[in-house]
Amino acid sequence: MRGLLTYAAASLLAAPTLASPLLSTRSGNNQDRCNHDNPFKDVTVYANYRYSTKLRQTIAAFEAKGDAAGAAGARVLQKTPTFLWLSSIYDIAYLEPQLLDAKADQAANWEQRAVPLVIYNLPGRDCAALASSGEIPLGPNALNIYKTEYIDPIVAMIRKYGGLRYIIVLEPDSLANLVTNMHIPACAQAAGIYKAGVAYAISQLQDKNVAVYLDIGHSNWLGWPANLQPAAKLFAEVKMWAGQRTNKFRGFVSNVSGYNAYNSTTADPIYGLGPDNSNWNEWRFFKSFTPYLINNGLPTKFIVDQGRAGVSGIRSEGAFWCNIDGAGIGTRPTTKTNDCNVDAIVWVKPPGESDGTSDMSSPRFDATCRGPDAFVPSPEAGDWHEEYIEMLIKNANPPLV
Repeated sequence: MRGLLTYAAASLLAAPTLASPLLSTRSGNNQDRCNHDNPFKDVTVYANYRYSTKLRQTIAAFEAKGDAAGAAGARVLQKTPTFLWLSSIYDIAYLEPQLLDAKADQAANWEQRAVPLVIYNLPGRDCAALASSGEIPLGPNALNIYKTEYIDPIVAMIRKYGGLRYIIVLEPDSLANLVTNMHIPACAQAAGIYKAGVAYAISQLQDKNVAVYLDIGHSNWLGWPANLQPAAKLFAEVKMWAGQRTNKFRGFVSNVSGYNAYNSTTADPIYGLGPDNSNWNEWRFFKSFTPYLINNGLPTKFIVDQGRAGVSGIRSEGAFWCNIDGAGIGTRPTTKTNDCNVDAIVWVKPPGESDGTSDMSSPRFDATCRGPDAFVPSPEAGDWHEEYIEMLIKNANPPLV
């Protein structure tokens, strides 16, 4: 099943209609006028069929239980754009069929399609955890493998299907780890390759139909006031390494795979009793970070992942990130963010894909995935988690149907 959503159309609060796979209202508003160059504006963002296919078993599971509302909610998810993750060299083989499908949709409907992608395969990936460790080990040839066998083929594919638009999230967690986790030997060892790899990716992803957003962790990570200046300085260094080819470096993405609210009116307890962190939602993080970005010659546009951020107050500590029990689907993708510098609310992490395994015998087991807030049992990172997606749908805020 194919699902599509026009970002200019989706309401920040209203649940989408089931009457049509297109949510399309192109009337002008204040957000449109101040964001005329927004890459999400007046495009239909492609909802990849890999994700919609996985949801078929969820629909069947709800129907077997006689839960019509749950099945209807899963059908809404089938039509909602999530990012396609390219987490290995092998994953690139899955990209072309998706681009062919998006191209066919674009031709059939005479509407511009945008394909959302995550590039996530740095050597020594996930240096501060174990659940999502990558395929390219650190070594003398690691950076060359990343460039020639991973980034270059992706760029070639984007150019082959140049009639589409591309929204790219670049290497979640990587640079954020270099701001706060350099005491971890694996992060210290990976720092040079992380910076060089991200800089190379930025420099190559410069076609006119591309917008690149660099990951900045989230409000309870780099959003702590003491981290703002070091983070901006690091990102400026990486931009400098990219040289003159940075025009398509649009801005930053936060809360990838996270559970933090975009613009909540009360602070989640994880931010402290004060709250101790004044940047206690993602929007506050953006506003506080922007002056540091400006001072370091960096772009000041943002997108924010809200795919699983529908329920607050369910974590005992902010450090818990793995398959949080009690979570729910959050605000649907939209450009109506009430801030000219926030391009869109998005779903970068496809709801239903696991954060990491709770199996202690697995080489990629991370203790957080058996922590007090984690949903147990859970499969390996990226694998489909049927029980978890059913919970997310039931706890959706706003409701899906």
